Amino acid sequence: MTVSYEAPLAMMRLALEQAARLSSLDALAAAAEALTDLAPAILESAARLAGEQLSRLNRIGDAAGAQLVGATVTTAPGFKEAYRRFCADGWPALAAPPTAGGQGLPMLIAAATTEMWGGANLAFAMCPEAASAAIEALLTHAEAPLRETYVPPLASGAWTASMCLTEPQAGSDLSTLRTSAEPDGESWRLSGRKIFISWGDHDLTDNIVHLVLARAAGAPPGVKGLSLFLVPKRLPGPDAPLNDIRAIALEHKMGIRGSPTCAMALGEHGGARGWLVGALHGGLECMFTMMNHMRLGVGLHSVGLAERARQLALAYAQERLQGRNAAGAQRPIIEHADVRRMLLTMSVLTHASRCLAYSAAATLDVARAAPSEVERARATRRLALLTPLVKAWCSDTATEVASLGVQVHGGMGYMDDCEISQIYRDSRIGSIYEGTNYIQAQDLLVRKVLRVEFDTFVAWLDEMAEAARSLPEERALEGLRSGLASECAELARTAAQLTRVDPEALGGAACAFLSWLGIVAGAWQWAETARGARAAPLTESRAAALIGGAAFYAAHVLPRARAFAATVTGGASALAGVAPTDLA
Repeated sequence: MTVSYEAPLAMMRLALEQAARLSSLDALAAAAEALTDLAPAILESAARLAGEQLSRLNRIGDAAGAQLVGATVTTAPGFKEAYRRFCADGWPALAAPPTAGGQGLPMLIAAATTEMWGGANLAFAMCPEAASAAIEALLTHAEAPLRETYVPPLASGAWTASMCLTEPQAGSDLSTLRTSAEPDGESWRLSGRKIFISWGDHDLTDNIVHLVLARAAGAPPGVKGLSLFLVPKRLPGPDAPLNDIRAIALEHKMGIRGSPTCAMALGEHGGARGWLVGALHGGLECMFTMMNHMRLGVGLHSVGLAERARQLALAYAQERLQGRNAAGAQRPIIEHADVRRMLLTMSVLTHASRCLAYSAAATLDVARAAPSEVERARATRRLALLTPLVKAWCSDTATEVASLGVQVHGGMGYMDDCEISQIYRDSRIGSIYEGTNYIQAQDLLVRKVLRVEFDTFVAWLDEMAEAARSLPEERALEGLRSGLASECAELARTAAQLTRVDPEALGGAACAFLSWLGIVAGAWQWAETARGARAAPLTESRAAALIGGAAFYAAHVLPRARAFAATVTGGASALAGVAPTDLA
């Protein structure tokens, strides 16, 4: 059974409107106009590309993968043609500023298209996402000559980008990076090895802009000695000669096989020429500009994967016959109660994660464009909480939803020739890259909630609780109303208690805290959806379906919060009693 990806435009539009309202983005005239006048046509055009071309290449990319022959990386059949159409349609320029040749549309609109690219073909989607993050880093930190040379071709899609951080001995701990940089006039000469570089080399474009984290000569040890350098595949000049950077191997991966993930060598023939981005020894700040953009991208791609898993499972459940009704006729498995439970769980988790990710994108728009400094600062603080939550909770949710999709398919879902097995494998990377989800949890709890943004966190919980209190007085929503309000109070109380706990002891509770907050934030989004269902001019059946989704989330997902709460309050002390030697 072949099922092409179909963008869920109705649910996406609902999530867009909800995110714009909750963030107050709809109060900004330019954004409101774009969301009203341009977004529908943009989303329909993106849906056509995702469904007609990118989705058809998803299985091809998984089977064929990328190939490295000599020094040349070739992508799977059809990828070059798809990228050519992607650029011709203007997608790389969607949210880039007009001064760089972009369209300057809100990130919220771009977020919806990012979800589509991830749902249709994650391996392909990772390429333009890196370029978008590179544009943001260069516009924020690079000097004018670098911006003017490299941002416009990135915005047009003529060039792509990669982020070169990881080394064999240095994964999340960047303090041990060994790639070195020596000054050479107005530029630098870099040498070293990098691994796990997504789209580090390929045949889609002639040039690739590598942003490389390295240690300059004489730099202090640790992360304070790191600098960020722009190292192009081809050097500037009329002949555009190749730089001293190349792919030496392709990683053999569990998933996203259509994406060329490269081991890269710099400086094997005298040094790769690069240019400093930002301040010397200020590479970490520059890198986090790019990384935080990518983390939101991971969350959005994960939403797309969850949606794809839901579509595949639903189509299979409607066709697969198993068991008989009272008249003795075979019936589709969607009529079995537990299959419906799995499908509904997939649906409500996907909607919650979509709304949460869109909310982060809208908050980013407000942080950039709100007219007052107070509004921009408030949005920036909220975004600091949303970014690790979206990256981690949405990627964990995608893995759960994809796993349920495999279960709905039964034995067929475990077969390589069934696309749901690929979606499950592809989704698994989201919890690992761009900072593992444990790192996100540590950042959220220890740094953001307890140290920097405690008041912002409490104010956010108050907003969620108010949404619960404002729910329509319907019996179906009683569980959501009481459960959401209760969990908000418990989260605030527990966070206040954790401020008195040694930060070193919080490692055993951080992931549970993030999951707890994710479940509650998902309930908040469903509460807002239920409120909107009664306020908007929807058909009765449409409104009833949304109310039913909110009630199902309250009954089947929100109760998980109690288990995570128990782990947060008791998990750290229980872990403290187990020594590493006890695990042998």
